[in-house]
Amino acid sequence: MQIYNEQVHLLNQKSNRFEFFIQESEGKYYVDLQLVTPGIPFFLGRFEAADQVLLKEETETEVTVVYLKDERIYITRQSQKPNPHFEMTEAAFPLQFEYFSDAVRCVQTSETGFSVYDQEDVFLFAIHDFASRQRLTYLFPVDLGLSTVEYRFLTLAKIHYASYYVFLVYDLFRREIKAKNMEFSVEWKGAQLDYGLAGPGELEVTSGSVSSIVDFRRIPVKGRRVFTIYQLESYRDRHLLGTIKINGVTYYLHNKLNGVFLSRGNPIRVSGFQPNMKLRLLGNNLYLLGRYTHYAYKASEAYDWLYLGNQEQPVAKFIRLSRMRLLRRYGFFKVPLSTFSEKAGEQQLFVGTNELVLHPLKLKRKPLPSITVDFKIHGERAVVIKTSAEGHLAAAAVPATQEFTWRNRNRLAVNNLKNSKYVPRIFRMVFKLMGKLPKKRKLVMFESFHAKQYSDNPRALYEYMEKNIEGYQLIWSIDKSATHLFDRFQVPYIVRFTWKWFLNYPRAHYWINNVRLPVWMPKPKGTIYVQTWHGTPLKRLGLDIAEVQMPGTKTDTYQRSIVNESKKWDYLISPNPYSTEIFKRAFHFKGHVIESGYPRNDILSNYSMDGIQEIKQKLGLPADKKLMLYAPTWRDNEFYQKGKYRFDFQFDLEKWKREFGSDWILLTRMHYLVAENFDFSAHEGYVIDLSGYPDIRDLYLISDLLITDYSSVFFDYAILYRPIIFFMYDLEKYRDQLRGFYINIEEEAPGPIVQTEDELFQAIRDMAMGDVHTDPLFEAFRNKYSSLEDGHAAERVVQAFLQEPDKK
Repeated sequence: MQIYNEQVHLLNQKSNRFEFFIQESEGKYYVDLQLVTPGIPFFLGRFEAADQVLLKEETETEVTVVYLKDERIYITRQSQKPNPHFEMTEAAFPLQFEYFSDAVRCVQTSETGFSVYDQEDVFLFAIHDFASRQRLTYLFPVDLGLSTVEYRFLTLAKIHYASYYVFLVYDLFRREIKAKNMEFSVEWKGAQLDYGLAGPGELEVTSGSVSSIVDFRRIPVKGRRVFTIYQLESYRDRHLLGTIKINGVTYYLHNKLNGVFLSRGNPIRVSGFQPNMKLRLLGNNLYLLGRYTHYAYKASEAYDWLYLGNQEQPVAKFIRLSRMRLLRRYGFFKVPLSTFSEKAGEQQLFVGTNELVLHPLKLKRKPLPSITVDFKIHGERAVVIKTSAEGHLAAAAVPATQEFTWRNRNRLAVNNLKNSKYVPRIFRMVFKLMGKLPKKRKLVMFESFHAKQYSDNPRALYEYMEKNIEGYQLIWSIDKSATHLFDRFQVPYIVRFTWKWFLNYPRAHYWINNVRLPVWMPKPKGTIYVQTWHGTPLKRLGLDIAEVQMPGTKTDTYQRSIVNESKKWDYLISPNPYSTEIFKRAFHFKGHVIESGYPRNDILSNYSMDGIQEIKQKLGLPADKKLMLYAPTWRDNEFYQKGKYRFDFQFDLEKWKREFGSDWILLTRMHYLVAENFDFSAHEGYVIDLSGYPDIRDLYLISDLLITDYSSVFFDYAILYRPIIFFMYDLEKYRDQLRGFYINIEEEAPGPIVQTEDELFQAIRDMAMGDVHTDPLFEAFRNKYSSLEDGHAAERVVQAFLQEPDKK
């Protein structure tokens, strides 16, 4: 069963019964399908929310849809065949059809869907789940007999209901119709403007006789101009004119000096918010003091209002100490402690206008884990002030227990001092001082993935040197959270940022790492830094990324840090000539590139069947089943907060089990940034999560087939001559909006690219029976990207950097 809303949770599902509940609703909803008459909506209960589809179950003959309409929850069963005699009911979505071509005709044929016919009135396909909050794209191969040399894509029709749209777009080259499901809503109007979707990527903004259409899919950092300064002169005295939401992303229409612009996603970028404030709990009030500035167009005092949580009315206004030009930025918010209620729980603080909440209030501080900043007893309650990793403020009122004492408040102040911006400065000073001491000429320090893993190229180099190079002291620099892992492998280590670490790391002659070091860490004179990196680039890297979409990271800051980091590198390992060219440009690297292949891949050319069986036995895997490895990457723009990313599974594990569970086991290797989000306990026995396994190279060896997306794992896996499937359900978005690719993946991929669950399952069936040795595309890919992977890369790398003369 497909779930279309994250507030919906499926509890139980049997052949004719299932049970679910919706967050913030009263009780659970039980459904007995035998009581639901096909074609007649069945009322389940009430819930206050916008109209939307919640759940869908689809079989070869029937579709079951659970949906909200007029705050009522309905369920309907309908045949996969369209019902041409459908009659509207109060429970149906009244769909509106607008045509841009006479090549197709659309008819509503169910409460929640419609059917599409061609010019000859031949049924083409049906969409059963129209009002879905998931941005679905359906592909329907069909030849409409249309041709043109001017363009490839033709928009056929627009279907509309409330905030939901479906655009039918015909691909004249591939002869297929794409049905793009979109969601659009106007969140706030600060001017009398009308908004609408003119196409699957086009927003139309209208003011009387003045109209403009803009492509909202590719908005640059500075925004895209919609109107000139003369077209909307009547609104020149305002900054923010409106906010809209398209497919879950908020867009802002706002004035700048040279016109009206459309910006995407980041309200702080729109407002130019520059905080430099401190908080104090004095008397019975919370004070936020310091410089509070918005550099937005004509907005020096427009955003002076403070909001608490989801309250509609502001709780305080910024009091400016002076109206003088140089001093008017400074002042304070004053919030009575009585404002915070125990019933409300933890509430975030926001700023905005007197009628619009814009963005969270931030303090000027370095990124840190979420911590408690201060607390104060107020009557029988304690008001606790917290701050997130990005500096966002939140407050909560809780019962005044024994933990809220004067002594604990002082201890909290000391802990906050440890996490202050001065600590990196102190670390840098100590590190530079230790780096001036005599070098330990035979000391090699290793790190992998921010000192949290024993894996990848550093591990391969360590194991080679331990076995073949005598007289060197080999030590790992590790995070304190990884001590159990290194104890298990019995590898010598020093915990980061301890006194012992400061006495050794700056004095080591060699550093070997596969990611960036902390920004504050300088490289001492005489140190040889070998940067191994951790993958062959498919996605754009470093300076090649036009716009960084990671939370809390500005593009120019990110690129400047890349350049400063690469200046420290003496050697950079490259797996092939293709990567060498990209690394030099993307990292602005001027040092020596060791074009050697990746040391971590040596084992993929030197493995034995006994070694594979040993890994399977260690993992407790059955010998009579084949193994399918699913290893996707993360999405830069899908996150909860800085450093906390999310990833949504795009195929049904229960369906996978029914289709392949008798012969296969699915091994999941989620990216370390999202691995903690998953619980596969409900699928025990046929899905095994190995995201925490120390090194993915063992999983390559035991797997019979790889499913991935944009992760660079397929470059390594191709060495084994085993089938690869690319499940790229968001290919267009990832390619055109997020990162962009260096290669034409659609032409060079050494395996099929699929975008839907059905296509994925069919590709698994096909690839499981095929042989990649006979595929010329696979062979060409391997020759281009894996020609150096001969099992001796580690040897070449070690010989290269050990021959380096001592740096003076």
